[in-house]
Amino acid sequence: MAIQHARRLYAGADLPALLQLSAEQIDRLVKTGQLRQIRICGEVRFDSRDLDALIQAYKSIAQRKEEGHLYA
Repeated sequence: MAIQHARRLYAGADLPALLQLSAEQIDRLVKTGQLRQIRICGEVRFDSRDLDALIQAYKSIAQRKEEGHLYA
């Protein structure tokens, strides 16, 4: 069961600390289409629901690896 919460927008500068990734890794996620950015008045923002979806996707991959369905 998914946890529902209010949408929150994060500034791009907030993401490295929030996800514990480098700015370069965040850029790579955006460039590969794994994470969508929103521009509002020229400022980059990220929707918390997109972050949740990204985290869930990586959790699913990790679970399949643990179950032996994917190779590392």
